Amino acid sequence: MFSMFSVHGRKVTGVIGIFVIAGCLLACATAASAAYPSRNINLVLGWGAGGVTDVAARVFAPIFSEYIGAAVVVQNQPGAAGAIGTDFANTQPADGYTILFSAETPATFRVMDTSPLGFRDFIPITMISNSEKVIVVAADSPYQTMADLVAAIKASPGRIRFSYTGPGASGHIQALLMQQMGGLDFSATPFGSGADSLLAVLGGQVEFTSPNIGTIRDYLEAGRLRILANFDNKESEYVENVPPITNDVPELAPYLPLDYPNCLLVKQGTPPEIVQVIYDAAAKALADPRWAEFLKENWYMGYHHITGDDVLEYWDRWASVVCWMLYDNGVAPKSPADFDIPRP
Repeated sequence: MFSMFSVHGRKVTGVIGIFVIAGCLLACATAASAAYPSRNINLVLGWGAGGVTDVAARVFAPIFSEYIGAAVVVQNQPGAAGAIGTDFANTQPADGYTILFSAETPATFRVMDTSPLGFRDFIPITMISNSEKVIVVAADSPYQTMADLVAAIKASPGRIRFSYTGPGASGHIQALLMQQMGGLDFSATPFGSGADSLLAVLGGQVEFTSPNIGTIRDYLEAGRLRILANFDNKESEYVENVPPITNDVPELAPYLPLDYPNCLLVKQGTPPEIVQVIYDAAAKALADPRWAEFLKENWYMGYHHITGDDVLEYWDRWASVVCWMLYDNGVAPKSPADFDIPRP
């Protein structure tokens, strides 16, 4: 026996009634998707102002806004290496009005026990951009080369200081690589954001840090920072005479390159029609000449050749390397095996 329903004040019953109700629900969902977007879209970042993710997002947002047809408002929700912003985005309705502009850290949240979420709790839209990581010191630092810094660290174990953003973030991973794989004994302290980590170097609180090259151009041109090495096994693509870190810390070679691209995500459950609208607008924004000019002028590299499920596969491979490194070195409190993350 089938229940009785009411549609627009008229009662319907039986199998026909079920199809009427289903049709009405589908029509409502389709209408909602067709109206998208009808109000502002929030672009959420788990990081503070001034870092590589924030800079890219604030250039991307107005271009993306033009193609999606709604105002796009950048919201910084910093803290816990991006977990606060990621958790916030996940608490919002799955309606496309909250989009997460993410860095790499959701790949490590679970093993670091900062959040139960990961990349697969979201629908991937596209990768966005990447920026080289470099080792820098203040311009008045006594260290002229990476070899000088390595020698000082070895001469004074535990005394040379390094700043990074937060647990499990790119700077933390690089510190671990240098400490555990490179055998360098230095002090590492989190400062909450890339901008704060740089200020710690400029203010003399620490001796060195590892920012994205795209965020330090003004400091370089003003003569306030000196680059010692590219955190890769090749020279910098943007600054001449910046050697790879492997020249002076060859033990890092098997782990490099290790990139940290940004990506665009929406909450699971977002209607496919809305996901498609977001994807189409993002693809047009990333193909826009203004975005290409930003990449070139600010020393970023486009990464939007990776889209959809390929984004998740990229982070799965990345997590396999990084999460096991964090765990094997006693940094991650939870085993990657608990989350079915295979060893590389």
